[in-house]
Amino acid sequence: MKNINNKLRVTYLAVLSSMVLFTACNKDLETLPPIATPVYPAGAGIAATLAANTNYSFYSAMITRAGMASALNDSTKTFTLFATDNAGMKIFVNAASSGAVPLNAPDATFLGFISGSLPVASAQGIIQYNLIGQKFTAASFGSAFPNYPLTSQIVLDATQPFVRMPIFPVKGSPYSYVNTIPITSTDMAAANGVIHTTYTIVSPLPASPLTTLKTLISADANLTYFKAAIARGDSGQVGISGVGAYGLSFDSLMNYPITNMTVLAPNNTACQTLIYGSVYATLVAQGVPPATAATQAATISSSPAGFNALPVATVRGVVAYHILASKNTGSYKPDIRAFSVNFPSTAGKFATTLVNGSIAAHPGIMVQATFAGPSVTGIKFTGYGTFPPGGAPYSGTAANATAWDRSGLNGVLHVIDNVLLPQ
Repeated sequence: MKNINNKLRVTYLAVLSSMVLFTACNKDLETLPPIATPVYPAGAGIAATLAANTNYSFYSAMITRAGMASALNDSTKTFTLFATDNAGMKIFVNAASSGAVPLNAPDATFLGFISGSLPVASAQGIIQYNLIGQKFTAASFGSAFPNYPLTSQIVLDATQPFVRMPIFPVKGSPYSYVNTIPITSTDMAAANGVIHTTYTIVSPLPASPLTTLKTLISADANLTYFKAAIARGDSGQVGISGVGAYGLSFDSLMNYPITNMTVLAPNNTACQTLIYGSVYATLVAQGVPPATAATQAATISSSPAGFNALPVATVRGVVAYHILASKNTGSYKPDIRAFSVNFPSTAGKFATTLVNGSIAAHPGIMVQATFAGPSVTGIKFTGYGTFPPGGAPYSGTAANATAWDRSGLNGVLHVIDNVLLPQ
């Protein structure tokens, strides 16, 4: 009898379980809320907003020339555009025509050049470079040094659509800039974004042929010594992930297109002075008569190969001191693109360098720019050491920039007239 009861109990449980399962399987499916249909903004898009403003008729003509009006009016997307008014477009056309269209030419002449002579690809490249795929009001621009890059619509590698040419807006006082071009007005509203006005066109670099910092240095006959210093400092290094005190090959880094750098390049005369002084001091310390030491030092410093007479570690440290770096990613990396307008106008300000990767407490390079209105008229950089080494910190002759804002795809180059020493 007990066995029968147990069997019945098991049977009841099985039946009850199947009923529960059956009931569960027949429950109504949960009703999910419907997916809302996106509501896109109504009103004039960016191209239409500019077309309706007679002060932007030249830029509007460039949009038409580029065939980008529909894209800029797309209400399903959001943009920030750095545009240029007619006064700024006249400056651009005058330069683009190599002076063939003078600044006082009739408006019809400017419109004729834009609509008929400006290459379509150039018009497209300019607009794509000045177009950001998000909305950034003027209040959202960064003001800290260095300026923060935004990604333009120029794709650098078709196989990697997120690798794009950067553009650099920065908020300052009294002037704000995009790269080196002042911003003259901000926050013109459009249905699908916002428009900021620049003094003139902010031109992109050509993606082909590829122009990197290495290209700029190699093409400058006044930087052959600096090129030799890079080669000497790279002794024993392998690629951009090599070994050594700073963990990279300078030459590879200068040619790596997907980065942002600032390089202070001493000219030939400055490098000759460094080699001469170092060799002369070494020979005299070894007991060589000063006159003989002077002759030998002059001979060695007369060629860029003279850097081979200096210790690799010394030259590597000097080169590293001429590359600005930040600690934004946890360790010091050469990820600063500082245009002339980004440097402070007040005295006693410093920028850190790759040397800080080895000596974190190093104060860096003292830097000061001189402005006339929104334009830079000079920059001076002062190193921590004097030559010969051992002088008081920052008491040496400042290095003055003889050329600045030479742009490559991977950074900006400033040529200076003195070698900076980190100690």
